[in-house]
Amino acid sequence: MKGSKKMNEEKIQNLEKKRLIDIRDFMLYTGLGHNNAVKLGEEIGCRIKIGRRILYDTRKADQYFDSLTGVK
Repeated sequence: MKGSKKMNEEKIQNLEKKRLIDIRDFMLYTGLGHNNAVKLGEEIGCRIKIGRRILYDTRKADQYFDSLTGVK
């Protein structure tokens, strides 16, 4: 269990370097389950479709979260 938690923490740190991430990584990034992560991505406009792939823009998600918390 400890190894899994450490791997998730490392993966989350690596996600901060990426701009576009897939749904699994977006779930980790937001701490949400699949359905709620998909719904959030659509609602805040960070969902991008490139060909058949669906990716999520972390910068747009960060802007949304910053607006919720009042961070500039």
